[in-house]
Amino acid sequence: MTAALACTVKLTRTVDDLVAHCDAFDFLQDGLPVPSSASRWRRGNTVSEDLQVIVMGKSGYGKSTTLNSLIGEEAFDTSDTEGCTRVMQSAEFKFASTSGTHYFSLADLPGIGENPQLDAEYIQLYRAALEKAHAVIYFMRADQRDYAIDEWVFSELFPSRAERGKVIVALNAIDKIEPMNRRHPFEMSAAQWQNVDLRIASISKKLKLVTAAIIPISAAEQINTSRLVGRLSKLLLPHMQPG
Repeated sequence: MTAALACTVKLTRTVDDLVAHCDAFDFLQDGLPVPSSASRWRRGNTVSEDLQVIVMGKSGYGKSTTLNSLIGEEAFDTSDTEGCTRVMQSAEFKFASTSGTHYFSLADLPGIGENPQLDAEYIQLYRAALEKAHAVIYFMRADQRDYAIDEWVFSELFPSRAERGKVIVALNAIDKIEPMNRRHPFEMSAAQWQNVDLRIASISKKLKLVTAAIIPISAAEQINTSRLVGRLSKLLLPHMQPG
């Protein structure tokens, strides 16, 4: 029997706390989830109506590091050696509301690509989580060229255009793409940006995604993280109503 994917809440704050750290999330302040499309979760004796974002991708590709950077706290486990088997980590941000309970939820799924047997099991577990998701952030690395696992995941989880429509690819580690440079402070070279564009075009073709859905970032150098949130807002705003 396939085990259920457990969820561990690593952090609970307010939406205002999140915006205070990263003002790109300010689109959350003036609204609430639309009840008809909200993701419902039982929280003690209440049921919340949430905006749900799922984060996934290969292990060691910077998912947790990027999330910690966006929320301004070391909430997500960044260890690649400690097992997080069947555990989904989440950070929950409560909306200011006088009518019901509402959260903006960021959930980090266990990484794939380490164990083929676990990957096959995780795919089944991910499907249940994705049914509740309004948006998916899928992590890849700009300095990697092997997309076999990513193509398999997309064929299994996002076979239709509608399913791919709620996916953002966070193309991390663009600071590591060739030709490497040692500028201090760091600044991407024109040649690096050119190679990033080529990598985006290749990923767009292989995963059948529009290029606008592929956001090149560097968690280490804090490049384009606000742009990633901006793309996220475009997917979430249709599921929000005035607060």
